[in-house]
Amino acid sequence: MMQSVEFCRGANLSNVARIAAVATVALALFAAGQCALAATPDWNITALPVKKIMANYPADMRIIIVDGKNKPVEGAVVDLAVNMTDMDHGEHKSSTTMTGPGIYEGKVNFFMVGPWALEVRARKGSDLVSKKIAFDIKE
Repeated sequence: MMQSVEFCRGANLSNVARIAAVATVALALFAAGQCALAATPDWNITALPVKKIMANYPADMRIIIVDGKNKPVEGAVVDLAVNMTDMDHGEHKSSTTMTGPGIYEGKVNFFMVGPWALEVRARKGSDLVSKKIAFDIKE
């Protein structure tokens, strides 16, 4: 009985068991590194207002997404979220519609003057990219 207790505590591990344990840890670290590297695609996101932004009116936004080779990212799910940066009014979300290759359009409402952040969240399959863009609404 005492031998099995000592074995469970690792006192009698064989060299094969030690090598297996080290290999398991190394494989887990390698897999975690691969997941971290694959998590961020090389996308460039641009957000443009379609016309002048006015406080408390819906603002049409055009989002352009291209990959690292400057090719349009098509078929993504693109969401917009705005929040005021110096006051806590919460986050206000809206969705977009793809209107052309790599072009997405949606509406947001900057409901008062002041500094705002527009966050564009683009997702395609397991790829996810987020970009925050500052807007200072004057009127």
